[in-house]
Amino acid sequence: MLALVTFGFSRTIGPGLLHTQRPLRDVFLLSVHGAVFYGWMLLMVVQAALVRSRRIRLHRLLGWFGAVDGVLVIVMGVWAIFHQPAPLALEMVGVLSMACFGIPVTLAILVRKRTAYHRRLLLIGTAMLANAAFARFPGTYLPGHFFYAGTDLLIAIGIAHDLWRERSVHVVYRYAMPILLAAEIAVLIPAWRYLS
Repeated sequence: MLALVTFGFSRTIGPGLLHTQRPLRDVFLLSVHGAVFYGWMLLMVVQAALVRSRRIRLHRLLGWFGAVDGVLVIVMGVWAIFHQPAPLALEMVGVLSMACFGIPVTLAILVRKRTAYHRRLLLIGTAMLANAAFARFPGTYLPGHFFYAGTDLLIAIGIAHDLWRERSVHVVYRYAMPILLAAEIAVLIPAWRYLS
């Protein structure tokens, strides 16, 4: 996911931040938004590496920094959604992304001692956050209307992993995927005509 996010945003960071006519305040806040968002992605890589190397105490300590960063992701994400006028249908796409990040991450924090639930909820939340990067992919890779397909594919990889290792789909995916798909369809239908 980190590589996908890096690729997606590398295409817009120049015109969006470095070579822009936006007010300095907006450039600063968009930079903070980007740093908070990218910090989350980096933290997920570090956290997975810590679990893999059995450094659980440090993983748990950094998890609280992750909780704070998760709150900042939502605050800055909501600011980024509403900082410039856009049709309500497009704003709802962003609001859904923040909700589909915030709810699984909050649940992951609440069930942090149930590791099977915790890691799947974090995967879902982080994948939903990555849809902003998919929306910036060139149309030859993923048409603009289908950025949720990239997000859903990341979650499908988690489901495939479960099927391969456990021979079943974890309850988190069984409940989350239908809800996510229904919510994505609900916001995409009115937003469709605004997407390129």
